[in-house]
Amino acid sequence: MAIVGGAVRYERTQVGARMAAATLLSLAVALWVILRILSRATLDSVPWMPYALVGVIALAFLLVGWMRVVVDREDGRVRVVMGVGLLRKTLAIADIRRAEIVRPRVWWGWGLHWTPAGWLYNVAGRWAVRLELASERPVMIGTGDPEGLLDAIESARAEKAPAKR
Repeated sequence: MAIVGGAVRYERTQVGARMAAATLLSLAVALWVILRILSRATLDSVPWMPYALVGVIALAFLLVGWMRVVVDREDGRVRVVMGVGLLRKTLAIADIRRAEIVRPRVWWGWGLHWTPAGWLYNVAGRWAVRLELASERPVMIGTGDPEGLLDAIESARAEKAPAKR
C-alpha cells in the first residue's frame, strides 16, 4: 500500500512475462517469414497476411500484456486497467458483498473473459481475488499479491461500511 495525497491506496502493476515472451517469439517468427517472403518475391506479389499477423500479435499484447489494479479508499473504488487502457473495469467498494482469494482454473487462461465463476481479468499467475457484487455478476482480479489485494479491499470495505448503532 502507498500513501498518495494523504489517502491510503493500494496500487500494483503486473506484467504478463510469459505473454511478453510469447509475443516476442511470435513477432520474431512473423518477421522471419516476412523477410523470407521478401527475399523471394517481387514487390507486387508480396502477401499481406504476415503483416496482418504482426499487427494482431502486437495489438493483443498492447490490450492485455499488463494490468494495473488500484484500490482507492478516498473515492471508494477498485479499478482494473489492462494494457493501454482500452479494457478496464471500475467497481464501487460499496457494491462489493464478498471478497475471497481463489485459484482460477489453468484452462481459463489470461486476458479478459467470462468463466463459470465470473468475469476474469488476468495477465499472469494463478491467483485471483473474486468479488461478489450486489449489482452485477462476480469479477475475478488476477494478482501476484492476493493477500495484499484482499486486505486492501477488505479494509476499504470496513472504512466505507455504515456505522452500526
